[in-house]
Amino acid sequence: MSRRGKTVKASLAAAALTAASTVAPAAAHAEIHDAQLTSAFDRLSHDRVATFTLKAKSSDGIVDVEGAVRNPADAAPYATLSFTLVDGTNKDGTWQATLQTDVEHHPGANIAQATVRSADGSTLSPAAAFVDCFLTSVTDVGYAPKTIDIEHPDVTYQGRVMVQKYRDEPLEPAEGATVKAGNGSARTGTDGGFAFTATDPSMSVAVARQGALCGDSAPAPLTVVKQATETTARLVSVRPTAEGADVTVHGTVMRRGSAGLVPVSGLSLTVDYRQDTAGAAAAAPASGDWWPTTGADGTFDASFSVTRSGRLSIETPGTFYLTGGSVDLGRVDLSRTARISGPSFSPRGPLAYRGSLEVTGTLAGDWGPIAGAPVFLEFSTDRKTWTRATYNKTTATGGFDFFTADAHTEKDGYWRVRYAGDGLYKPLVTPPTYVDVRYGTSIGGFNASPEPVKKGKSLTVKGQLFRYMDKKLPGPGAPVSIYFQAKGSSKWAQVAVVKTASNGWFSKAFKASKDGTWMASYNGSASYLASDKPTDYVDVR
Repeated sequence: MSRRGKTVKASLAAAALTAASTVAPAAAHAEIHDAQLTSAFDRLSHDRVATFTLKAKSSDGIVDVEGAVRNPADAAPYATLSFTLVDGTNKDGTWQATLQTDVEHHPGANIAQATVRSADGSTLSPAAAFVDCFLTSVTDVGYAPKTIDIEHPDVTYQGRVMVQKYRDEPLEPAEGATVKAGNGSARTGTDGGFAFTATDPSMSVAVARQGALCGDSAPAPLTVVKQATETTARLVSVRPTAEGADVTVHGTVMRRGSAGLVPVSGLSLTVDYRQDTAGAAAAAPASGDWWPTTGADGTFDASFSVTRSGRLSIETPGTFYLTGGSVDLGRVDLSRTARISGPSFSPRGPLAYRGSLEVTGTLAGDWGPIAGAPVFLEFSTDRKTWTRATYNKTTATGGFDFFTADAHTEKDGYWRVRYAGDGLYKPLVTPPTYVDVRYGTSIGGFNASPEPVKKGKSLTVKGQLFRYMDKKLPGPGAPVSIYFQAKGSSKWAQVAVVKTASNGWFSKAFKASKDGTWMASYNGSASYLASDKPTDYVDVR
């Protein structure tokens, strides 16, 4: 079928569609149901009588069926129908009516509509269509040339249009009928013959329904030699804006004619831009000229706006005379630089073995926070091989908060935050931050006794140092500092340093001189964190 001239179908299907769209029931009631109106019409019979059959049911009984016939071209009905019950009862029956058709005055699609009334006053209006016209045939079709191209498109058609009015009568010429093919047309002569030339041809010759004639068509299959197209295009500019970027493309479409390349004018192209959506919701369609049209010289310009990076191509459609194709302009990178404020590590100093490490920060871009973005906390012992410790997504304000306490916090190492990037922002990683991991310690069983103690008598300060590795163990050979704060004073004085025994216990005797508080503290080492600082008050009398 031609791109411009479509085969004209017989008017029967069109009339049926018209009837279906214009004769919906005026009202539907439960009292009348299963109502259906059908039509039967033999266009080749001499009597040309249409018969209408109504089947309907009603629990209250149908008391009246009447009908009317109209032509969609007329405002009012041109005939009435008188229905008679021919089978069954008024509660479940069949009614019929007939109409002597008039093809000269009411040709084409006609609509019959029945009005069914039940004893309780309910009504229903089913409808049916029939087409009244003389059967038409397009015969003896010839055309030349059989092969065409864009440089030689003219085709001359010839043939005859014949009409059959009755079944037992031969075909006769249809004089004055309009025949079309593509942009060419002619009216038939007294012998039904026609001849005309189309400069924009089609693959069929058609007679539309006209007057008392039905429509018909005959194939005229042409061989079309398509010429190849060559599309060139380049990205002229990408101008970033707060919303995304304005992209401008310039190009040319040429065809390979018999004498060389020739511009293709008036051709509508398609800009195909596949936006990145990884790590973000699919981008909404952007605005702009996505369907540029070539000018007289075959050139085109397209300007459109996009919000994310993506891949750009220009699609050239295939036409009746030309092949299609596409040109890939590659990737348009609109990625901008993101930044991470922080990250901040807590605790700031050495981290306890298998302790809790919290890392916080904010991810932002050129125009504010980046929300809902995946960010990763990574760990390495040598700054070469990195493993992912945990994962999170940024909040509406771009913030992230990692909290980890696992095998990664068993050893010293480096930590960093990675943002994978998306179609709008480039990926980034923060500089490595070194975190020193040490074993935790604590002092248990701390006591200064006796209590109270007489002035000048001896008192003993003791306790046990523990270290925490995979389990709680005594801390041997470690220096523990003992402090004293006299009653009423705000200053602590270091009064002794003692080493723990193999079982972690330490002990030191002092001469009691005044009331005050005793405290013990392990100050840590390269492998161990400082301990807690338990205290004990002693009353000296």
